Amino acid sequence: MCGIIGAVLFMVANIVHPRSPNIQITVNQIETVAQSNIWVTDHLLLLLGGLLLLPALLAIQRSIPTGPGATWASLGAVLAVVSTSLWVVLMALDGITSKVVHAAWASAPEAEKAIALRVAEAMEEIDVGLFSVYIIVFFGLTFSLFGLAVARSDGFPQWLGWVAVVLGFASFIDGTVQAYTGLSVLVTNVLFASFSSLLTVWIFIMGVLMWRKQRHAS
Repeated sequence: MCGIIGAVLFMVANIVHPRSPNIQITVNQIETVAQSNIWVTDHLLLLLGGLLLLPALLAIQRSIPTGPGATWASLGAVLAVVSTSLWVVLMALDGITSKVVHAAWASAPEAEKAIALRVAEAMEEIDVGLFSVYIIVFFGLTFSLFGLAVARSDGFPQWLGWVAVVLGFASFIDGTVQAYTGLSVLVTNVLFASFSSLLTVWIFIMGVLMWRKQRHAS
């Protein structure tokens, strides 16, 4: 059930997340954050959704206790815990602190504007670095491992596992490119949004399958 609720929250928050049409230009991204009225609320929803995804992934790991997929599931569970820790820090910085810093730049007196912009730009660089690592570790490696676990198990459709492997590998590449080149419309707004949404749907489907299994077992 956590997977179903978490996936829905994550998906909704991801859809309404404010995005700059010129996200590759740092000052435009800063303006987007400063002017948004839902920035903090949206990130708190993302935080809650992301936290609920952890027990869902751990439930997948517990559902594959033996067989060729068990090792992959155990490795995926370790990275899921690491990823969730990264997620909490990212939401604190990007969702709350950056809003304060960027709003301070927007309202700063003209004489202090340049210094405030430097601080806001530094905040953005920290966010981008942590965000890129999160994409690589969670959507990239974690989902790839769980995909392999599902594909090598007998309890779930194998094709569903390979879907996660492909999307996880694509997310790993996407996060790596963003780490080297920074935010961009294609890499961040289009590809990441697409891959993360599809993988969120994957967790939703896995949650439904496990819920049905639990009902049949009882």
